[in-house]
Amino acid sequence: MEKIKIITDSVSDIPSQYIDEYDIEVVPLTINFENESYKDKVDITVDEFYKKMDESDKLPTTSQVTPMEFLNTYKKFQDDYDYLIVITLSSKLSGTYQSAITAAQIAEIEDKVIVVDSKGITLGQGLIVLEAARMAKNGKSKDEIIERLNELIDKLEYIIVVDSLENLKKLGRISATKAFLGEKLKIKPVITMQDGYIVQMDKIRGRKKVIKWIVEKIENENINLANQTIGINYARDKEFALVLIDAIKENFDVGEIVFGEVGCTVAIFAGTGAFAIYYEKE
Repeated sequence: MEKIKIITDSVSDIPSQYIDEYDIEVVPLTINFENESYKDKVDITVDEFYKKMDESDKLPTTSQVTPMEFLNTYKKFQDDYDYLIVITLSSKLSGTYQSAITAAQIAEIEDKVIVVDSKGITLGQGLIVLEAARMAKNGKSKDEIIERLNELIDKLEYIIVVDSLENLKKLGRISATKAFLGEKLKIKPVITMQDGYIVQMDKIRGRKKVIKWIVEKIENENINLANQTIGINYARDKEFALVLIDAIKENFDVGEIVFGEVGCTVAIFAGTGAFAIYYEKE
């Protein structure tokens, strides 16, 4: 049986209990405030991050995982494992994917390191990592894991709802006028992932209508949630995410729900009050 280690980056937002249970190695991105830098979820907690972001006039930035950081990670495991499967956030959004490849080339262990572009972010990426970790723990081969991951990457649906437009305005993604009007009209952009890019799926007026919209979308597309693991996560508003969970459970049979909090990196973009659901399409 092949001994396989699963490695990912901190954008995957996997709840800590799953990281511990499946012995997943998480390499952090760096969060940069004006005069200070922190390793995501290592030097700074999510609560500390929000507090600093509230107090700062400028939004923080992020730095990708460097080749050296991946190289140090590989050195810890390369002698004890047959393969290291590294699953990164979308290569269209960060150089972290390329850093993972470069590190394997530097170490001259390209035959042992398999780098997978999740084409995703946050807990959608996390579900892909979790699937790999469970398969590795159950004795599946490297080839079986990669085949399943490629299938899951193609089928995974991301529905991410941005509650406040303030961060998008600060990031220059929308104008101040659009942000003002959007807030007044309670417009909630719904975004998704397409081929590794963030794209707008829809715009809904009002949070409660978004939950109805999600339920109807799943119903209309005849998605069977009964035999799959889905993800739901939130940015600073756990109570509303629980409302979404209740709505999903009331309307569908669900195999398993992985529930967690959006991490620092994604919160810079999504802002307070964002929430999301991830599931596998037919």
